Amino acid sequence: MLLTGLAVCATCGGAMTLRTGTSKSGKVHRYYSCSTAARVGKTGCKGRSIPMDRLDGLVTTHLADRLFGPNRLAGILTSLAQKRAAGDDEVRNRAETLQSEIARAEDKLKRLYRMVEDGVTDMDDLLRDRLAALKSERERAKAALERIKAQSAPQLTLEPDQLERFGTFMREKITVGETSFRRAYLRAVVEAVEVDDHVIRIHGSKTSLEQAVVAGEQIGKGVRGFIRKWRARRDSNS
Repeated sequence: MLLTGLAVCATCGGAMTLRTGTSKSGKVHRYYSCSTAARVGKTGCKGRSIPMDRLDGLVTTHLADRLFGPNRLAGILTSLAQKRAAGDDEVRNRAETLQSEIARAEDKLKRLYRMVEDGVTDMDDLLRDRLAALKSERERAKAALERIKAQSAPQLTLEPDQLERFGTFMREKITVGETSFRRAYLRAVVEAVEVDDHVIRIHGSKTSLEQAVVAGEQIGKGVRGFIRKWRARRDSNS
């Protein structure tokens, strides 16, 4: 039941919920089954089921052996940093353009004010309109520049020892302990587990993974806070 709320059917996208069955020997078996097929029948989805223990084991083993290895974590987060850097170049270019627009507007305003002070021209309605337009252009550019600055996130530098500590921590937390806490830690880095006929796809957010590594530095300062703060979000896929 680790993946309750995470497992989805690849055919219809519906949640896969826990169902039970009893064998002739009286043993109770638990399965993740497509809720759409169970609710409306084969017209809604052809349906699929997979033993609970098998799916839980496949996913946790894959994450422990692959995702939470230091080299794999480093590779994923490096690709995120490269993508972010490309976006940062665009932001930097836009900021430089806005700064140039502000400088040009201020230069024009200074020249117009100087002309009035030197008596070269009078402050008539046409000049007032021109001054107002230049001020408006300058303020718009300043406001846009401030928004860019506010939205620009500082670059995170994750050291190899951070990744190793986080990987070790997560491998333990998703494989040992109470089911509710193991599920919560999985949800910190996994958005969905898509079950197909011959393949299982694990979807997650690279940004949430990065944030989880940073939050992992708070290990020992409040496990519940770590779980709450770093629930996965749909901003990019690993």
